Amino acid sequence: MTYKEALYFTAKCLTLGHYPGKTAEVRGLIHSGIIDWELVVWASTGQFVFPALHLQLKRAGLLSELPPDLVEYMEEITGLNRERNKQIIDQAAEVATLLNQHGFTPIFLKGTANLLAGLYEDIGERMVGDIDFLVEEKDMVPVAELLIDTGYEPVDRYNPWDFKITKHYPRLVNANRTANVEVHRQVLQIPYDKSLPNELIVRDKLALNLPFTACVMSHEHQIIHNILNVQINDFGYYYAGIFLRQSYDLFLLSRRENPLVVTQNYGKFFHRMNGYLAVSHELFDHPDCIPWQADFSAKSFLNRIKRNLDNPRWERLSHALLYLILRFSNYARVLVRITHNKDARRLLFKRLRDPKWYNAHIKSYKELF
Repeated sequence: MTYKEALYFTAKCLTLGHYPGKTAEVRGLIHSGIIDWELVVWASTGQFVFPALHLQLKRAGLLSELPPDLVEYMEEITGLNRERNKQIIDQAAEVATLLNQHGFTPIFLKGTANLLAGLYEDIGERMVGDIDFLVEEKDMVPVAELLIDTGYEPVDRYNPWDFKITKHYPRLVNANRTANVEVHRQVLQIPYDKSLPNELIVRDKLALNLPFTACVMSHEHQIIHNILNVQINDFGYYYAGIFLRQSYDLFLLSRRENPLVVTQNYGKFFHRMNGYLAVSHELFDHPDCIPWQADFSAKSFLNRIKRNLDNPRWERLSHALLYLILRFSNYARVLVRITHNKDARRLLFKRLRDPKWYNAHIKSYKELF
């Protein structure tokens, strides 16, 4: 079994709750002896869907077909993740309550939003990193300072000059809390931030039925953000990478809104978004809930994904080359920008005086090679 086959098997299993007819097929694969469980664990863990895999197999009644030591390990990890997510939900409630007391309403994003909105049958499914939420642009700094006053600390010093060129306040940490917190003013990185602007998200937000006041993005905006967060913020379209955790969220969100229709109505970055739909459709064994437009661009992107999966050495080499191209082209853009943008000049001079910036830069190149 190859890594690609392990990844596709994992993705197929993630659809069992909505496509129970595939249970017999998955059972047949398990009984065939071709499943390399160590590789499946590695693939699903690396893609942050291991607990979801466990719970889908459990609901399908397939755990008895697995090695007992693997089932025990799955139950342990899922239990730990469920407990962590309970703590994250409690922390999000604490943060929202604090903000409400000062007249602010957070719009939770990504994993935390999905937990609070009940997207998952079991909160143990989703592996969550930070607690991300959006506030109105003018409120980003006051909200961050409010959290700092209650025990959170920024990992980097905030400079007011950075406001126009950053999408969130520096990450906030609290040694007595489970998750780090990111206070956003925008959800997409510059120069794409105005493509899904703060004011539009705030206008269409959905209120949550909870003891505190908090919201999530509209279903349409959740789908758009899910796709563009991968394709733009995480450079998924550029590197042709797999983000199975995010694709699984899209699969669940697609039960609420047709993602192709949402993408077409949105009218921006269609090739990037349609390519993501194509890959997700392929990964999850062609579910009808994730349609895509079979055009040349999407097929080309899908072929890039498959080539990377089939040739790991090529993927590492191409990733390194693309990273260098992106990094040096960014240097060039910065040099152009500072000729006419005062904020960009200030940010550059600030970074050039900061030893941490050099250390992080050097570390990124070391990790690359």
